[in-house]
Amino acid sequence: MTAGAGHRRAAEAIAQAAARHFPEAEVRCVDVLTYAPGRFHALYAWSYLLLVRHLPWIWQVSYRLVDGWLGYRLNQPLRWRWNLAITRRFTAMLKAQPPDLIVTTHFLPADVCSTAKRAGWLRVPLAVVITDLHPHRFWMSREAEAVVVSTDEGRATLERRGIDPARIHVIGIPIGPAFSEPADRRAIGKRLGLDPGRLTVLVTSGGTTVGQFERVVRSLAALDREMPKRVQLLVVCGMDDAAKERLTQFVQRTAVPMCVFGFVSYMADLMAVSDLMVAKAGGLTVTEALARALPMVLYHVIPGQERLNAEYVARQGAAVIAPQPAQVIRAVRRCLEEPSRLEGMRRAAASLAHPHAAEEIVCKVIEPLMKQTSCNVKR
Repeated sequence: MTAGAGHRRAAEAIAQAAARHFPEAEVRCVDVLTYAPGRFHALYAWSYLLLVRHLPWIWQVSYRLVDGWLGYRLNQPLRWRWNLAITRRFTAMLKAQPPDLIVTTHFLPADVCSTAKRAGWLRVPLAVVITDLHPHRFWMSREAEAVVVSTDEGRATLERRGIDPARIHVIGIPIGPAFSEPADRRAIGKRLGLDPGRLTVLVTSGGTTVGQFERVVRSLAALDREMPKRVQLLVVCGMDDAAKERLTQFVQRTAVPMCVFGFVSYMADLMAVSDLMVAKAGGLTVTEALARALPMVLYHVIPGQERLNAEYVARQGAAVIAPQPAQVIRAVRRCLEEPSRLEGMRRAAASLAHPHAAEEIVCKVIEPLMKQTSCNVKR
């Protein structure tokens, strides 16, 4: 789904694991929004970004209301019409090229496929993989043969909402294999020119930060004046080329060692060499950090799913929620002053990790479901 990079990364992780497990199978990774009419394709992502960037209180209220039983029931007729309008070509593709099994990592195709199964024309197994730590009602699918969640709390929530316990699997959010592979921290640090005597802080951007990201980076750089030679920064700007350019120029005016990156394909290495990550609370980002046992300071936490993600990992001791740059600085300073606290956060993160979730989903969910179908794929 182009509405969120995390959903796409999760789908790709499962697809890669399935292709390794079933080399003779045809595994397709499909973005439902590429089948939507042009205006709807753009509107879907634009409307979400508009709300979380400029009207977050509306998003928060809407998220909570629709997560309740009454709000969900009242909203569903409108949601069905909207989904029908933007997925006609997708459903036509499903009818023309029916797969043997569907795995979805976004609530839009989960709802569309569930509706099709209720209508009777889609008769293949459906697995829904929830890519946030809280299973919002939008993910609800009684028609799914399997629902994958990350926590026991998520399982309990689904059971209270009527999902058959036998269909719920507590496995985790799927991530790429790079995050579970051993990394040579010393070699990576040497390649990046890092000082092994400094705390390495990884700062990552996100599509909804809108300026907050750069303020956080500049505030962290200023920490070097207060605590000289204690911190160095790895700054990932993602697809924001303008922010990368501004921060690259900023490096020349600051004393703190700082590496500025754009979009990177080696985030697993950057996490492996870091001592602390300052980031948004997206489900995939949090999951990848946990897999690397990387403590987190979560800033600019948007209401809704990110707030619940952040609250869960903070409650478990693996993260600190710091909405504003000044709070980020306090959190990082405390980690510098109390190494035992940082080590405790690292142990908590490791205890929450599910680095092999993609492989487990294939073995524990997809393979049993495939055996229920007429397909006979050799391993």
